[in-house]
Amino acid sequence: MLPLGGPDPTTWDDLALAARNLFATHAWASTWWGEYADGATPHVLVDDPQAPRVVLPLHSRGRALRQVRWIGHGPADLLGPVCAPEDLPRAAPLLRAALEGGDLPADVVLLQDCPVAAPWWEPFDARPISTEVSPVLRFAEGLTWESWLASKSKNFRGQVNRKPRTLERDHDVVVRLATAETLSSDLDALFALHAARWEGDSPLLDPRQHRFTRAFATLALERGWLRLWSMDVDGRCVSSLLTFAFGPDVYCYQFGRDPEMDRESVGFVLLVHAVRDALESGAREFRFLRGDEDYKYRFADADDPVGTYALPRGLRGRAAVALAARRRAGQD
Repeated sequence: MLPLGGPDPTTWDDLALAARNLFATHAWASTWWGEYADGATPHVLVDDPQAPRVVLPLHSRGRALRQVRWIGHGPADLLGPVCAPEDLPRAAPLLRAALEGGDLPADVVLLQDCPVAAPWWEPFDARPISTEVSPVLRFAEGLTWESWLASKSKNFRGQVNRKPRTLERDHDVVVRLATAETLSSDLDALFALHAARWEGDSPLLDPRQHRFTRAFATLALERGWLRLWSMDVDGRCVSSLLTFAFGPDVYCYQFGRDPEMDRESVGFVLLVHAVRDALESGAREFRFLRGDEDYKYRFADADDPVGTYALPRGLRGRAAVALAARRRAGQD
């Protein structure tokens, strides 16, 4: 496997922090590279090797059709240039120079899961492929739990107050965060509960994503980013919520719950706990990430959609993108 390259990890992660993107960190990219590289060639583009302000972590694969994608795609929910918002205009010229200078041979550049609100790719002849919602709950400065709850419906407030009390009245309930000693078993519980919730139909259940999630969670714990919540009821874990706190934001990444305890709303109770903790810890956003599941919109007050765009290069690239578009149209 070829080395990833690019800036040193500390510089890279500082830029990811400026970008407010957990999935742009060197920790994410290097963990992904170790699990998913599969003979790909890394192309980590940097605007200034001595004092980088923009990093484009890309990789290429294929011979008949040379495809370039982000390092980290698939398990990630948000991708793009690793830089502060004010440096985003530097991204397109950096990519163009690599493509036209021959440093990045490609028939198609596929830019996946980019924030729609920041279309840095517009200088290219980019073809929109798909768009997906990404609900978010924003916390205004000075907001308290009580004032946020007061802004919700009477029914929602009643459930937030009643369901935890009922659960604690009828059971022994413990809500806890994973530690170095419990991480392995807590992840085992998350995977099992997630499988039970989705009846075996979820990308998280793929063995590679198991390994990737476990490896990244271990790194995140070391860096102080991991917030893996578990709810034990009568000594048994019945709900698990994998979140990460990176910079001013909390990322709600994976969820699992025991379907046999749906009547007790154990998933809802644990999510309420995690949202309250985020608010009271000073987070600016609680990001529910990709997907339009109903439970997200019970909390979210905004949407930051992400889109995937194809940049065809040459005849082969244009033909491939056109063929893919016809196939998608046929599926619709």
